[in-house]
Amino acid sequence: MPIKQRYDRGDIRRMNAVSVLNQLRLKGLLSRANIAGELGLTRATVSSIVADLLEVSLVREVEYLEGRAGRPGLLLGLNPNYGCMIALEVDLDRISLVLANLGRETLWRVDVPVAVDAASQAVLAQAAELVEQALERGRAAGLKCFGVCVALAGLVNSERGVLAYGPTSGWEAVPLRADWEARLSVPVTVENEAHAGAIGVHHFGERAGVRNLIYLSVGVGLAAGVFMDGALVRGKQGFAGQVGHTRFTPDGIDCSCGKRGCWVTEIGASAVVRKLADAGVEISKSSGDGIDWVELVAAKAQAGDPCVLAVLDGVGRQVGRGLARLVQTFNPSQVVVGGRLGGLMRLVEPAIREAMLAETLPYMASSLQLAVHGSGEDQLQGCLATVFDGLMKNPAIGEM
Repeated sequence: MPIKQRYDRGDIRRMNAVSVLNQLRLKGLLSRANIAGELGLTRATVSSIVADLLEVSLVREVEYLEGRAGRPGLLLGLNPNYGCMIALEVDLDRISLVLANLGRETLWRVDVPVAVDAASQAVLAQAAELVEQALERGRAAGLKCFGVCVALAGLVNSERGVLAYGPTSGWEAVPLRADWEARLSVPVTVENEAHAGAIGVHHFGERAGVRNLIYLSVGVGLAAGVFMDGALVRGKQGFAGQVGHTRFTPDGIDCSCGKRGCWVTEIGASAVVRKLADAGVEISKSSGDGIDWVELVAAKAQAGDPCVLAVLDGVGRQVGRGLARLVQTFNPSQVVVGGRLGGLMRLVEPAIREAMLAETLPYMASSLQLAVHGSGEDQLQGCLATVFDGLMKNPAIGEM
């Protein structure tokens, strides 16, 4: 017989407190009456919970809400200065870090280039030094750090905090969480970069809360994060979404993973560089596996360079064709293309959409939406969301 979960009054009170915090995270400023209505709780219950949250400074009273009748009520919001969070993306050619407060306001941002063929030990040592600088900045501002989330390209076991293997980087068996928690003395979460991008899109912005979503991260590597029925699809070992290393072109070129004709060899950064060179488009000598050439190529495309436009259009159509396969596998309501090449993909969004819809079954394509994100920030936002969610699941509210 299944074992029934028993909850005492303290457990229920804590769960209700978490529900209140999540309402404030999702909807911003709310009155006690708003919260009670949304959660189906009594005003007295909500007022008691809010009093506890105010006592530990997780929540603050912001301003008066003028109602139609009766006394005005104070609006409640999360206290942005309750603490800070660190988001870190270790990509194949750079390290990006954001230090933010609980309101996701950026307190410090840094981007550092790294050699594409650098060993994991050297890159992660540099990344850890940046995190230590961020922690010091947080302490100087009087903010406790609630955690660090690191996004990495490759097969990431998030449960164990380990990068098992990077098909493009060649990194293998990197126990990042254990090493960093011992060094930094703060909670550390390790996430696949495409999963982090999907989490960012699912939590924030126009697509927040979309239950069925595919996020395709296009950069030096290529991977996808998939939400189905509101949950991120991770798979048995947490490795789900490595779509870049599926066979796409039977007579394609060799891939760094050891196979041939993988999707990433047609639309990833190296593929775009190769195709531009074949078309006679000159790019920086420092180009190659890195993507410091993207702004130059984007400028040429926006100026109407026919060779650049033709190459990008072709890549966009290959993106769309591959997306059609994912759409017919997962049946999402929305597809988002992002990552480091998101800015280039945005220039050929119509080609992506046309190719995707052309190869998707009509009944599945009829209500399908596509968006292309050009900022390349989804992964960092997903890391912030991950740290934030960890805090919300177990807020420091004492014995309630």
